[in-house]
Amino acid sequence: MRNPKNTLRTSPSVPAQTPTSKSMSDLALKALLVSESRYRRLFESARDGILLLNADTGQIEDVNPYLIEMLGYTHAEFLGKKLWEVGTFTDIAESQKMFSKIQAEGYVRYGDLPLRTKAGALIAVEFVSNSYDCEGTNVIQCNIRNITERKKTDERIKELAFFDQLTGLPNRLLLQDRLKQAMFASSRSGIFCALLFMDMDNFKNLNDTLGHDKGDALLKQIGQRLTLCVREGDTVARLGGDEFVVVLAGLNADKAEAAKGVKTVVRKMNVALNQPYQIGGALHNSTASMGVTLFKDDLINSDDLMKQADLAMYKSKEAGRNTLRFFDPNMELAVMKRAGMENDLRRAIEEKQFVLHYQAQITGENRITGAEVLLRWQHPQRGMVPPAEFISLAEETGLIQLLGKWVLETACARLVVWADQLEMADLTIAVNVSANQFRQPDFVDQILKILKNTGANPSRLKLELTESLLIHDVEDTVEKMFALKAKGICFSLDDFGTGYSSLSYLKRLPLDQLKIDRSFVRDILTDPNDAAIARTIVALGQSLGLGVIAEGVETEAQRNFLAVSGCHAYQGYFFSQPLPVEGFEKIAQGV
Repeated sequence: MRNPKNTLRTSPSVPAQTPTSKSMSDLALKALLVSESRYRRLFESARDGILLLNADTGQIEDVNPYLIEMLGYTHAEFLGKKLWEVGTFTDIAESQKMFSKIQAEGYVRYGDLPLRTKAGALIAVEFVSNSYDCEGTNVIQCNIRNITERKKTDERIKELAFFDQLTGLPNRLLLQDRLKQAMFASSRSGIFCALLFMDMDNFKNLNDTLGHDKGDALLKQIGQRLTLCVREGDTVARLGGDEFVVVLAGLNADKAEAAKGVKTVVRKMNVALNQPYQIGGALHNSTASMGVTLFKDDLINSDDLMKQADLAMYKSKEAGRNTLRFFDPNMELAVMKRAGMENDLRRAIEEKQFVLHYQAQITGENRITGAEVLLRWQHPQRGMVPPAEFISLAEETGLIQLLGKWVLETACARLVVWADQLEMADLTIAVNVSANQFRQPDFVDQILKILKNTGANPSRLKLELTESLLIHDVEDTVEKMFALKAKGICFSLDDFGTGYSSLSYLKRLPLDQLKIDRSFVRDILTDPNDAAIARTIVALGQSLGLGVIAEGVETEAQRNFLAVSGCHAYQGYFFSQPLPVEGFEKIAQGV
Protein backbone atom coordinates (compact mmCIF):
# COMPACT_ATOMS: atom_id res chain seq x y z
CA MET A 1 0.00 0.00 0.00
CA ARG A 2 1.30 3.47 -0.89
CA ASN A 3 0.76 6.68 0.97
CA PRO A 4 -0.04 9.95 -0.71
CA LYS A 5 3.74 10.76 -1.00
CA ASN A 6 4.21 7.55 -2.96
CA THR A 7 6.44 5.95 -0.36
CA LEU A 8 6.10 2.40 0.79
CA ARG A 9 4.14 2.16 4.04
CA THR A 10 4.73 -0.88 6.24
CA SER A 11 1.68 -2.51 7.66
CA PRO A 12 1.65 -2.73 11.46
CA SER A 13 0.90 -6.39 11.20
CA VAL A 14 4.07 -7.06 9.21
CA PRO A 15 7.34 -7.58 11.18
CA ALA A 16 9.76 -4.59 10.94
CA GLN A 17 12.69 -6.80 9.78
CA THR A 18 12.36 -9.46 7.21
CA PRO A 19 14.87 -12.31 6.81
CA THR A 20 16.25 -10.55 3.77
CA SER A 21 16.87 -7.23 5.57
CA LYS A 22 18.50 -9.08 8.46
CA SER A 23 20.96 -10.72 6.11
CA MET A 24 21.81 -7.35 4.62
CA SER A 25 22.43 -5.93 8.10
CA ASP A 26 24.71 -8.83 8.95
CA LEU A 27 26.63 -8.29 5.74
CA ALA A 28 27.03 -4.58 6.49
CA LEU A 29 28.25 -5.33 10.00
CA LYS A 30 30.67 -7.87 8.66
CA ALA A 31 31.93 -5.41 6.07
CA LEU A 32 32.35 -2.80 8.77
CA LEU A 33 34.34 -5.22 10.90
CA VAL A 34 36.52 -6.14 7.91
CA SER A 35 37.05 -2.47 7.14
CA GLU A 36 37.93 -1.69 10.72
CA SER A 37 40.30 -4.65 10.84
CA ARG A 38 41.94 -3.50 7.60
CA TYR A 39 42.28 0.04 8.95
CA ARG A 40 43.72 -1.27 12.21
CA ARG A 41 46.32 -3.33 10.32
CA LEU A 42 47.25 -0.28 8.21
CA PHE A 43 47.35 1.88 11.35
CA GLU A 44 49.62 -0.53 13.18
CA SER A 45 51.89 -1.42 10.27
CA ALA A 46 52.33 2.10 8.84
CA ARG A 47 55.93 3.28 8.53
CA ASP A 48 54.91 6.78 9.51
CA GLY A 49 53.89 7.76 12.99
CA ILE A 50 50.13 8.25 13.39
CA LEU A 51 48.51 10.07 16.28
CA LEU A 52 44.75 10.51 16.78
CA LEU A 53 43.45 13.53 18.71
CA ASN A 54 40.03 14.44 20.02
CA ALA A 55 39.44 17.73 18.20
CA ASP A 56 37.36 19.13 21.02
CA THR A 57 39.50 18.28 24.04
CA GLY A 58 42.90 17.98 22.38
CA GLN A 59 43.51 14.68 24.13
CA ILE A 60 45.39 11.87 22.42
CA GLU A 61 43.09 8.93 21.75
CA ASP A 62 45.47 6.57 19.98
CA VAL A 63 49.00 6.26 18.60
CA ASN A 64 50.44 3.62 16.33
CA PRO A 65 53.47 1.41 17.13
CA TYR A 66 55.79 3.27 14.75
CA LEU A 67 55.26 6.57 16.60
CA ILE A 68 55.92 4.75 19.88
CA GLU A 69 59.15 3.39 18.41
CA MET A 70 60.08 6.78 16.94
CA LEU A 71 59.62 8.81 20.14
CA GLY A 72 60.28 6.18 22.82
CA TYR A 73 57.13 6.74 24.91
CA THR A 74 54.76 3.86 25.79
CA HIS A 75 51.20 3.69 24.53
CA ALA A 76 49.92 4.47 28.01
CA GLU A 77 52.16 7.56 28.24
CA PHE A 78 50.39 9.02 25.22
CA LEU A 79 46.75 8.22 25.92
CA GLY A 80 44.56 10.89 27.45
CA LYS A 81 47.25 13.56 27.29
CA LYS A 82 47.44 16.64 25.18
CA LEU A 83 50.20 17.23 22.65
CA TRP A 84 52.20 19.56 24.89
CA GLU A 85 51.84 17.29 27.92
CA VAL A 86 53.79 14.37 26.49
CA GLY A 87 57.14 16.17 26.48
CA THR A 88 58.02 15.52 22.88
CA PHE A 89 57.44 19.06 21.68
CA THR A 90 60.43 21.34 22.29
CA ASP A 91 58.31 24.45 22.76
CA ILE A 92 55.06 24.10 24.76
CA ALA A 93 53.68 27.50 23.74
CA GLU A 94 54.33 26.77 20.08
CA SER A 95 52.68 23.35 20.32
CA GLN A 96 49.60 24.95 21.88
CA LYS A 97 49.45 27.44 19.02
CA MET A 98 49.87 24.57 16.59
CA PHE A 99 46.91 22.69 18.08
CA SER A 100 44.76 25.82 17.91
CA LYS A 101 45.65 26.13 14.24
CA ILE A 102 44.80 22.46 13.65
CA GLN A 103 41.43 22.93 15.40
CA ALA A 104 40.65 25.98 13.28
CA GLU A 105 41.87 24.75 9.90
CA GLY A 106 41.88 20.96 10.07
CA TYR A 107 44.59 20.50 7.48
CA VAL A 108 47.97 21.74 8.64
CA ARG A 109 51.43 20.86 7.31
CA TYR A 110 54.85 21.51 8.83
CA GLY A 111 57.73 20.53 6.55
CA ASP A 112 60.41 20.55 9.22
CA LEU A 113 59.28 20.33 12.83
CA PRO A 114 61.69 19.56 15.71
CA LEU A 115 60.57 16.88 18.20
CA ARG A 116 62.35 15.49 21.23
CA THR A 117 62.39 11.77 21.99
CA LYS A 118 61.97 10.41 25.48
CA ALA A 119 65.72 9.79 25.52
CA GLY A 120 66.30 13.49 24.86
CA ALA A 121 67.42 13.28 21.24
CA LEU A 122 66.19 15.90 18.79
CA ILE A 123 64.73 14.64 15.53
CA ALA A 124 63.25 16.43 12.52
CA VAL A 125 59.79 15.37 11.30
CA GLU A 126 57.32 16.26 8.61
CA PHE A 127 53.95 16.82 10.32
CA VAL A 128 50.58 16.68 8.48
CA SER A 129 47.13 16.82 10.13
CA ASN A 130 43.61 16.17 8.80
CA SER A 131 40.30 16.28 10.65
CA TYR A 132 37.25 14.06 10.02
CA ASP A 133 34.05 12.91 11.72
CA CYS A 134 34.07 9.48 13.31
CA GLU A 135 30.67 8.35 14.63
CA GLY A 136 29.79 11.85 15.73
CA THR A 137 33.20 12.68 17.16
CA ASN A 138 35.52 15.14 15.43
CA VAL A 139 38.90 13.40 15.19
CA ILE A 140 42.23 14.86 14.10
CA GLN A 141 44.69 12.44 12.52
CA CYS A 142 48.33 13.54 12.61
CA ASN A 143 50.82 11.79 10.32
CA ILE A 144 54.41 12.20 11.52
CA ARG A 145 57.33 11.22 9.26
CA ASN A 146 60.91 11.13 10.55
CA ILE A 147 63.03 13.13 8.09
CA THR A 148 66.17 13.39 10.23
CA GLU A 149 68.35 11.26 7.93
CA ARG A 150 66.91 12.85 4.81
CA LYS A 151 67.64 16.27 6.24
CA LYS A 152 71.22 15.25 7.05
CA THR A 153 71.63 14.00 3.49
CA ASP A 154 70.21 17.22 2.06
CA GLU A 155 72.53 19.26 4.26
CA ARG A 156 75.50 17.17 3.18
CA ILE A 157 74.61 17.66 -0.49
CA LYS A 158 74.29 21.39 0.12
CA GLU A 159 77.60 21.40 1.96
CA LEU A 160 79.34 19.65 -0.93
CA ALA A 161 77.82 22.07 -3.41
CA PHE A 162 78.37 25.34 -1.54
CA PHE A 163 81.19 24.85 0.98
CA ASP A 164 84.91 24.24 0.73
CA GLN A 165 85.67 20.74 1.96
CA LEU A 166 89.00 21.63 3.57
CA THR A 167 88.08 24.72 5.59
CA GLY A 168 84.28 24.50 5.77
CA LEU A 169 84.06 28.05 4.40
CA PRO A 170 81.73 29.07 1.55
CA ASN A 171 83.20 28.13 -1.83
CA ARG A 172 83.25 30.11 -5.08
CA LEU A 173 79.63 29.20 -5.93
CA LEU A 174 78.19 30.35 -2.60
CA LEU A 175 80.48 33.38 -2.61
CA GLN A 176 78.99 34.50 -5.92
CA ASP A 177 75.50 34.26 -4.43
CA ARG A 178 76.48 36.16 -1.26
CA LEU A 179 78.26 38.81 -3.32
CA LYS A 180 75.23 39.34 -5.54
CA GLN A 181 73.03 39.68 -2.45
CA ALA A 182 75.42 42.30 -1.04
CA MET A 183 75.44 44.16 -4.36
CA PHE A 184 71.63 44.22 -4.48
CA ALA A 185 71.37 45.35 -0.85
CA SER A 186 73.94 48.12 -1.30
CA SER A 187 72.17 49.31 -4.45
CA ARG A 188 68.92 49.71 -2.51
CA SER A 189 70.44 51.24 0.62
CA GLY A 190 73.21 53.38 -0.87
CA ILE A 191 75.64 51.98 1.71
CA PHE A 192 79.08 50.85 0.58
CA CYS A 193 80.17 47.25 0.85
CA ALA A 194 83.66 45.86 0.25
CA LEU A 195 85.15 42.87 -1.52
CA LEU A 196 88.52 41.84 -0.13
CA PHE A 197 90.78 39.46 -2.05
CA MET A 198 93.53 37.83 0.00
CA ASP A 199 96.52 35.73 -0.96
CA MET A 200 98.87 34.22 1.60
CA ASP A 201 102.49 35.28 1.21
CA ASN A 202 105.07 32.59 0.41
CA PHE A 203 102.54 29.79 0.92
CA LYS A 204 104.10 27.77 -1.90
CA ASN A 205 107.38 27.63 -0.03
CA LEU A 206 105.68 26.08 3.00
CA ASN A 207 103.87 23.54 0.82
CA ASP A 208 107.06 22.61 -1.01
CA THR A 209 109.25 22.32 2.07
CA LEU A 210 106.87 20.84 4.66
CA GLY A 211 104.32 19.02 2.51
CA HIS A 212 100.72 19.58 1.48
CA ASP A 213 99.32 18.18 4.73
CA LYS A 214 101.04 20.97 6.68
CA GLY A 215 99.82 23.47 4.11
CA ASP A 216 96.26 22.22 4.52
CA ALA A 217 96.54 22.52 8.31
CA LEU A 218 97.68 26.12 7.90
CA LEU A 219 94.78 26.94 5.56
CA LYS A 220 92.27 25.57 8.08
CA GLN A 221 93.66 27.78 10.85
CA ILE A 222 93.70 30.81 8.56
CA GLY A 223 90.01 30.26 7.76
CA GLN A 224 89.17 30.01 11.46
CA ARG A 225 91.07 33.19 12.34
CA LEU A 226 89.51 35.20 9.51
CA THR A 227 86.01 34.13 10.51
CA LEU A 228 86.59 35.46 14.04
CA CYS A 229 87.54 38.89 12.64
CA VAL A 230 84.29 39.64 10.80
CA ARG A 231 80.66 40.23 11.72
CA GLU A 232 77.89 37.68 11.44
CA GLY A 233 76.51 39.26 8.25
CA ASP A 234 79.89 39.20 6.47
CA THR A 235 81.23 36.32 4.40
CA VAL A 236 84.64 34.64 4.45
CA ALA A 237 85.15 32.27 1.50
CA ARG A 238 87.96 30.18 0.08
CA LEU A 239 88.40 30.15 -3.67
CA GLY A 240 91.04 27.44 -3.70
CA GLY A 241 94.74 27.14 -2.99
CA ASP A 242 95.77 29.94 -0.62
CA GLU A 243 93.23 32.47 -1.90
CA PHE A 244 90.51 33.78 0.41
CA VAL A 245 87.79 36.34 -0.27
CA VAL A 246 85.86 38.40 2.29
CA VAL A 247 82.61 40.30 1.66
CA LEU A 248 82.09 43.12 4.15
CA ALA A 249 78.47 44.31 4.03
CA GLY A 250 76.83 47.53 5.17
CA LEU A 251 79.92 49.65 5.90
CA ASN A 252 78.98 53.32 5.44
CA ALA A 253 77.25 55.62 2.96
CA ASP A 254 80.40 57.76 2.85
CA LYS A 255 83.20 56.17 0.81
CA ALA A 256 86.02 57.51 2.97
CA GLU A 257 84.34 56.22 6.14
CA ALA A 258 83.68 52.88 4.46
CA ALA A 259 87.38 52.65 3.60
CA LYS A 260 88.25 53.38 7.23
CA GLY A 261 85.93 50.57 8.27
CA VAL A 262 87.74 48.19 5.92
CA LYS A 263 91.11 49.22 7.33
CA THR A 264 89.88 48.58 10.86
CA VAL A 265 88.82 45.05 9.94
CA VAL A 266 92.07 44.44 8.05
CA ARG A 267 94.13 45.56 11.03
CA LYS A 268 92.34 42.98 13.18
CA MET A 269 92.91 40.37 10.47
CA ASN A 270 96.61 41.18 10.36
CA VAL A 271 96.89 40.90 14.13
CA ALA A 272 95.20 37.49 13.97
CA LEU A 273 97.07 36.22 10.90
CA ASN A 274 100.48 37.39 12.08
CA GLN A 275 100.33 35.27 15.22
CA PRO A 276 102.37 32.03 14.95
CA TYR A 277 100.59 28.87 13.80
CA GLN A 278 101.01 25.61 15.69
CA ILE A 279 101.41 22.97 12.98
CA GLY A 280 102.85 19.52 13.46
CA GLY A 281 104.50 20.36 16.75
CA ALA A 282 106.26 23.47 15.42
CA LEU A 283 105.45 27.17 15.09
CA HIS A 284 105.04 28.70 11.64
CA ASN A 285 104.44 32.27 10.55
CA SER A 286 102.44 33.58 7.63
CA THR A 287 101.27 36.94 6.32
CA ALA A 288 98.72 37.97 3.72
CA SER A 289 98.59 40.44 0.84
CA MET A 290 95.14 41.98 0.45
CA GLY A 291 93.31 43.93 -2.22
CA VAL A 292 89.98 45.68 -1.70
CA THR A 293 87.35 47.22 -3.93
CA LEU A 294 84.39 49.21 -2.60
CA PHE A 295 80.94 49.12 -4.21
CA LYS A 296 77.43 50.37 -3.55
CA ASP A 297 75.42 49.39 -6.62
CA ASP A 298 74.86 46.42 -8.91
CA LEU A 299 75.76 48.20 -12.15
CA ILE A 300 79.05 46.29 -12.31
CA ASN A 301 78.89 42.50 -12.42
CA SER A 302 80.36 40.32 -9.70
CA ASP A 303 83.11 38.92 -11.95
CA ASP A 304 84.43 42.43 -12.62
CA LEU A 305 84.40 43.17 -8.89
CA MET A 306 86.50 40.06 -8.32
CA LYS A 307 88.95 41.22 -10.98
CA GLN A 308 89.24 44.64 -9.33
CA ALA A 309 89.97 43.15 -5.92
CA ASP A 310 92.41 40.68 -7.47
CA LEU A 311 94.28 43.48 -9.24
CA ALA A 312 94.48 45.45 -6.01
CA MET A 313 95.84 42.36 -4.25
CA TYR A 314 98.65 42.02 -6.80
CA LYS A 315 99.50 45.66 -6.27
CA SER A 316 99.69 44.81 -2.58
CA LYS A 317 102.19 42.05 -3.30
CA GLU A 318 104.23 44.42 -5.45
CA ALA A 319 104.29 46.84 -2.54
CA GLY A 320 106.13 44.32 -0.38
CA ARG A 321 103.48 41.79 0.75
CA ASN A 322 101.73 41.71 4.11
CA THR A 323 99.88 44.88 3.19
CA LEU A 324 96.57 46.22 1.84
CA ARG A 325 95.72 48.03 -1.37
CA PHE A 326 92.40 49.51 -2.50
CA PHE A 327 91.39 49.23 -6.14
CA ASP A 328 91.96 52.37 -8.16
CA PRO A 329 90.74 52.72 -11.75
CA ASN A 330 94.13 54.19 -12.56
CA MET A 331 96.02 51.12 -11.41
CA GLU A 332 96.91 50.35 -15.01
CA LEU A 333 99.15 53.42 -14.88
CA ALA A 334 100.77 52.33 -11.62
CA VAL A 335 103.81 50.74 -13.24
CA MET A 336 104.73 53.92 -15.09
CA LYS A 337 104.07 56.01 -12.02
CA ARG A 338 106.21 53.72 -9.90
CA ALA A 339 109.13 54.06 -12.28
CA GLY A 340 108.82 57.83 -12.12
CA MET A 341 108.67 57.75 -8.33
CA GLU A 342 111.81 55.65 -8.16
CA ASN A 343 113.70 58.16 -10.30
CA ASP A 344 112.42 61.02 -8.11
CA LEU A 345 113.50 59.15 -4.99
CA ARG A 346 117.03 58.66 -6.25
CA ARG A 347 117.21 62.35 -7.17
CA ALA A 348 115.81 63.32 -3.75
CA ILE A 349 118.60 61.47 -1.98
CA GLU A 350 121.21 63.12 -4.16
CA GLU A 351 119.69 66.58 -3.72
CA LYS A 352 118.94 66.14 0.00
CA GLN A 353 115.19 66.78 -0.32
CA PHE A 354 114.48 64.95 2.95
CA VAL A 355 113.91 66.44 6.38
CA LEU A 356 113.27 64.96 9.81
CA HIS A 357 110.24 65.76 11.93
CA TYR A 358 110.30 65.09 15.66
CA GLN A 359 107.39 63.68 17.67
CA ALA A 360 107.67 64.09 21.41
CA GLN A 361 107.83 61.10 23.74
CA ILE A 362 106.28 61.91 27.10
CA THR A 363 106.57 60.39 30.54
CA GLY A 364 105.51 61.32 34.07
CA GLU A 365 103.70 64.62 34.36
CA ASN A 366 103.88 65.55 30.68
CA ARG A 367 107.67 65.69 30.81
CA ILE A 368 109.34 65.31 27.42
CA THR A 369 112.07 62.68 27.55
CA GLY A 370 112.91 62.55 23.87
CA ALA A 371 111.49 62.26 20.38
CA GLU A 372 111.03 59.79 17.57
CA VAL A 373 112.36 61.09 14.27
CA LEU A 374 110.06 60.66 11.29
CA LEU A 375 111.27 61.02 7.74
CA ARG A 376 109.57 63.54 5.42
CA TRP A 377 110.19 64.14 1.72
CA GLN A 378 110.00 67.72 0.46
CA HIS A 379 109.25 67.02 -3.19
CA PRO A 380 109.82 70.08 -5.42
CA GLN A 381 106.50 69.58 -7.25
CA ARG A 382 104.34 67.45 -4.96
CA GLY A 383 105.20 69.17 -1.72
CA MET A 384 105.53 67.18 1.52
CA VAL A 385 105.31 63.47 0.67
CA PRO A 386 104.37 61.20 3.60
CA PRO A 387 106.56 58.15 4.24
CA ALA A 388 103.75 55.74 3.41
CA GLU A 389 104.15 56.73 -0.24
CA PHE A 390 107.88 56.12 -0.57
CA ILE A 391 109.24 53.92 2.24
CA SER A 392 108.01 50.66 0.67
CA LEU A 393 109.49 51.70 -2.68
CA ALA A 394 112.75 52.54 -0.94
CA GLU A 395 112.68 49.08 0.69
CA GLU A 396 112.09 47.31 -2.63
CA THR A 397 114.74 49.24 -4.52
CA GLY A 398 117.38 49.09 -1.77
CA LEU A 399 117.40 52.87 -1.44
CA ILE A 400 116.30 52.45 2.18
CA GLN A 401 119.93 51.81 3.10
CA LEU A 402 121.03 55.22 1.86
CA LEU A 403 118.00 56.87 3.46
CA GLY A 404 118.53 55.04 6.74
CA LYS A 405 122.15 56.10 6.89
CA TRP A 406 121.19 59.75 6.28
CA VAL A 407 118.53 59.60 9.03
CA LEU A 408 121.02 58.21 11.54
CA GLU A 409 123.66 60.79 10.66
CA THR A 410 121.16 63.65 10.92
CA ALA A 411 119.70 62.40 14.23
CA CYS A 412 123.14 61.95 15.80
CA ALA A 413 124.20 65.40 14.64
CA ARG A 414 121.12 66.83 16.34
CA LEU A 415 122.02 65.02 19.59
CA VAL A 416 125.37 66.81 19.53
CA VAL A 417 123.60 70.18 19.16
CA TRP A 418 121.26 69.38 22.04
CA ALA A 419 124.13 68.26 24.28
CA ASP A 420 125.19 71.93 24.55
CA GLN A 421 121.69 73.08 25.59
CA LEU A 422 120.75 72.63 29.24
CA GLU A 423 117.04 71.91 28.57
CA MET A 424 117.83 69.44 25.76
CA ALA A 425 120.95 67.62 26.92
CA ASP A 426 119.17 64.65 28.48
CA LEU A 427 116.74 64.03 25.58
CA THR A 428 116.93 60.84 23.54
CA ILE A 429 116.23 60.36 19.84
CA ALA A 430 114.50 57.21 18.62
CA VAL A 431 115.30 56.14 15.06
CA ASN A 432 113.38 53.48 13.14
CA VAL A 433 115.69 50.91 11.57
CA SER A 434 114.34 48.83 8.70
CA ALA A 435 114.95 45.11 8.45
CA ASN A 436 116.95 45.52 5.22
CA GLN A 437 119.10 48.17 6.84
CA PHE A 438 119.71 46.14 10.00
CA ARG A 439 120.66 43.01 8.02
CA GLN A 440 123.55 44.72 6.28
CA PRO A 441 126.71 42.87 7.33
CA ASP A 442 128.44 46.13 8.30
CA PHE A 443 125.46 47.67 10.14
CA VAL A 444 127.24 47.75 13.52
CA ASP A 445 130.30 49.35 11.98
CA GLN A 446 128.10 51.95 10.26
CA ILE A 447 126.49 52.97 13.56
CA LEU A 448 129.77 53.15 15.42
CA LYS A 449 131.34 55.18 12.62
CA ILE A 450 128.43 57.66 12.64
CA LEU A 451 128.71 58.05 16.42
CA LYS A 452 132.44 58.62 16.15
CA ASN A 453 132.17 61.11 13.28
CA THR A 454 129.39 63.15 14.92
CA GLY A 455 130.55 62.83 18.53
CA ALA A 456 127.05 61.91 19.68
CA ASN A 457 126.48 60.24 23.07
CA PRO A 458 125.47 56.59 22.36
CA SER A 459 123.25 56.48 25.46
CA ARG A 460 121.03 59.19 23.94
CA LEU A 461 120.38 57.11 20.78
CA LYS A 462 117.50 54.60 20.73
CA LEU A 463 117.05 52.25 17.78
CA GLU A 464 113.48 51.06 17.12
CA LEU A 465 113.33 47.59 15.57
CA THR A 466 110.28 45.78 14.23
CA GLU A 467 109.22 42.29 15.23
CA SER A 468 109.73 41.02 11.66
CA LEU A 469 113.47 41.22 12.31
CA LEU A 470 113.20 38.43 14.85
CA ILE A 471 112.28 35.64 12.44
CA HIS A 472 115.27 36.09 10.14
CA ASP A 473 118.63 34.89 11.41
CA VAL A 474 118.02 35.33 15.12
CA GLU A 475 121.65 34.67 15.98
CA ASP A 476 122.83 37.51 13.76
CA THR A 477 120.20 39.84 15.26
CA VAL A 478 121.24 39.01 18.82
CA GLU A 479 124.94 39.42 18.04
CA LYS A 480 124.47 42.86 16.46
CA MET A 481 122.22 44.10 19.23
CA PHE A 482 124.64 43.07 21.97
CA ALA A 483 127.53 44.68 20.12
CA LEU A 484 125.67 48.00 19.98
CA LYS A 485 124.27 47.61 23.49
CA ALA A 486 127.82 47.33 24.78
CA LYS A 487 128.44 50.82 23.46
CA GLY A 488 125.46 52.22 25.36
CA ILE A 489 122.84 52.28 22.57
CA CYS A 490 119.24 51.53 23.62
CA PHE A 491 116.68 49.36 21.81
CA SER A 492 112.90 49.60 21.54
CA LEU A 493 110.74 46.90 19.94
CA ASP A 494 108.39 48.86 17.68
CA ASP A 495 104.72 47.99 16.92
CA PHE A 496 104.82 45.29 19.57
CA GLY A 497 101.96 42.80 19.39
CA THR A 498 101.49 42.94 15.61
CA GLY A 499 104.33 40.68 14.54
CA TYR A 500 106.17 37.49 15.28
CA SER A 501 107.99 37.84 18.56
CA SER A 502 107.81 35.16 21.20
CA LEU A 503 108.93 35.09 24.80
CA SER A 504 111.96 33.02 23.89
CA TYR A 505 113.15 35.79 21.55
CA LEU A 506 112.34 38.59 23.98
CA LYS A 507 114.37 36.97 26.74
CA ARG A 508 117.41 36.72 24.48
CA LEU A 509 117.37 40.26 23.12
CA PRO A 510 118.98 43.17 25.01
CA LEU A 511 115.86 45.31 24.77
CA ASP A 512 115.11 48.38 26.85
CA GLN A 513 111.54 49.07 25.81
CA LEU A 514 108.39 47.63 24.22
CA LYS A 515 106.23 49.93 22.10
CA ILE A 516 102.49 49.24 22.07
CA ASP A 517 101.26 49.54 18.49
CA ARG A 518 98.77 52.30 17.66
CA SER A 519 96.31 49.69 16.30
CA PHE A 520 95.69 48.54 19.90
CA VAL A 521 95.59 52.06 21.35
CA ARG A 522 93.06 53.34 18.83
CA ASP A 523 90.15 51.21 20.11
CA ILE A 524 91.47 50.60 23.61
CA LEU A 525 88.36 52.18 25.20
CA THR A 526 85.82 50.29 23.10
CA ASP A 527 87.42 47.00 22.12
CA PRO A 528 87.95 44.60 25.07
CA ASN A 529 90.48 42.62 23.04
CA ASP A 530 92.65 45.68 22.36
CA ALA A 531 92.40 46.67 26.01
CA ALA A 532 93.43 43.18 27.13
CA ILE A 533 96.37 43.15 24.69
CA ALA A 534 97.59 46.52 25.94
CA ARG A 535 97.42 45.39 29.57
CA THR A 536 99.23 42.16 28.68
CA ILE A 537 102.04 44.04 26.94
CA VAL A 538 102.45 46.30 29.98
CA ALA A 539 102.51 43.31 32.32
CA LEU A 540 104.96 41.50 30.05
CA GLY A 541 107.26 44.50 29.96
CA GLN A 542 107.18 44.80 33.75
CA SER A 543 107.92 41.10 34.21
CA LEU A 544 110.90 41.32 31.85
CA GLY A 545 112.16 44.55 33.38
CA LEU A 546 111.48 46.55 30.23
CA GLY A 547 109.97 49.99 29.81
CA VAL A 548 106.71 50.29 27.87
CA ILE A 549 105.62 53.20 25.67
CA ALA A 550 102.32 53.52 23.81
CA GLU A 551 102.14 55.21 20.41
CA GLY A 552 99.11 56.72 18.76
CA VAL A 553 97.71 58.26 21.96
CA GLU A 554 95.20 60.83 20.72
CA THR A 555 92.89 61.48 23.69
CA GLU A 556 93.15 62.09 27.40
CA ALA A 557 90.90 59.08 28.03
CA GLN A 558 93.34 56.81 26.21
CA ARG A 559 96.24 58.24 28.23
CA ASN A 560 94.34 57.76 31.49
CA PHE A 561 93.44 54.17 30.64
CA LEU A 562 97.08 53.39 29.85
CA ALA A 563 98.26 55.06 33.04
CA VAL A 564 95.86 53.00 35.17
CA SER A 565 97.12 49.91 33.33
CA GLY A 566 100.69 50.70 34.34
CA CYS A 567 101.97 52.36 31.15
CA HIS A 568 103.54 55.76 31.87
CA ALA A 569 105.26 56.66 28.61
CA TYR A 570 103.32 57.99 25.61
CA GLN A 571 103.60 59.30 22.08
CA GLY A 572 100.82 60.72 19.95
CA TYR A 573 98.80 63.69 18.77
CA PHE A 574 97.30 64.24 22.22
CA PHE A 575 100.72 65.55 23.25
CA SER A 576 102.25 66.71 20.00
CA GLN A 577 102.15 66.03 16.30
CA PRO A 578 105.46 65.46 14.47
CA LEU A 579 107.16 68.85 14.18
CA PRO A 580 110.12 70.36 12.33
CA VAL A 581 113.14 70.51 14.60
CA GLU A 582 112.59 74.18 15.44
CA GLY A 583 109.02 73.54 16.57
CA PHE A 584 110.00 70.55 18.68
CA GLU A 585 112.82 72.44 20.37
CA LYS A 586 110.40 75.21 21.35
CA ILE A 587 108.00 72.86 23.14
CA ALA A 588 110.89 70.94 24.72
CA GLN A 589 112.31 74.19 26.09
CA GLY A 590 108.88 75.30 27.26
CA VAL A 591 108.84 78.30 24.92
